[in-house]
Amino acid sequence: MNEKCRFLGLFGPFGSTIHRLQRAFGVSSPGLIPTFSTAVNTWQCDENDHLNVQYYTEFGHEASAHLMASLGLGPRAQRQAGLVVGVADDHIRYLREFRIIDPVEVRSAPVEVGERHLLAYHEIRNPADNRIAATLSRRIVCDKPWPNSFRARAEAARMPLPDTARPRSVGKRALPDLALADTSRVGLIEIGRAVVTPAECDERGELLPHHQFGRYSDGAPFLWNHLGFDRAAMQDRQEGTVVVEMLNHYRHALRAGDLIVVMSGLASFTDKVLTFTHFIFEAETGTLAACAEAVGMKFDQKARKIMIFSEEDQARLGNRRLRLAA
Repeated sequence: MNEKCRFLGLFGPFGSTIHRLQRAFGVSSPGLIPTFSTAVNTWQCDENDHLNVQYYTEFGHEASAHLMASLGLGPRAQRQAGLVVGVADDHIRYLREFRIIDPVEVRSAPVEVGERHLLAYHEIRNPADNRIAATLSRRIVCDKPWPNSFRARAEAARMPLPDTARPRSVGKRALPDLALADTSRVGLIEIGRAVVTPAECDERGELLPHHQFGRYSDGAPFLWNHLGFDRAAMQDRQEGTVVVEMLNHYRHALRAGDLIVVMSGLASFTDKVLTFTHFIFEAETGTLAACAEAVGMKFDQKARKIMIFSEEDQARLGNRRLRLAA
């Protein structure tokens, strides 16, 4: 659990450093619609009492449903119109930490409206100090053209995407549509193998988005050890890791009972930043179900600053970089 949470950026004592890196400002955008509220529970947190980042995705997922309802197309209306609505991708920037019992509020708005898609912006913040903790941009898709009334209401509520929510280091490469049999050829390693349970699925029996993020984080120790970093030794030296941005593409739905395999690797690196790629496959057919990019760094937790990878580290990382097409 320690490795899982640290890999995905549970902020720990370096939350202020993440904030400086992201250059996030605390003023909430005007015109946003209230779409979700809760408080952070103990069971959602890591050993340092900080919210696990997969739950930001859960907050955005529930906020999306309320946003759609506010625009006249909630779950009941979708069923009545015979529409099948899903998610194409989620882009998240993690800006600040949440602690146990902190209040959480999400405000949302459409930022792009197409014939069959809608890009929703979710601003996740702590209402106690009105500071933005994360931004989530979700591309929602429909199997049929949106009803005219919905499009009109969405256009009327549309706002520009704030600069703090725009991609910084992800989305610049096209992740290939791999099959499971292709993974060893490009250098991916297995970091997880599991079965989708009913408790992880929505009302349609499909794996909920935040559990996909959880699958990536579950395999973090395998990936870091593969790259030559002894995570237990790092922890003893008070060296941590943090992920500040993720982009997940949902390719094919996973359902309760499906067998899954998670394959990951290092796509690129600098002397300070690593960019990981993750792929989730349905194991029986080898079909790609989802893929993601994650931007991570290594931190000195005592000095609260980014650590530079040594020449030895970089030489090792270069040998273990993926052979993915750009």
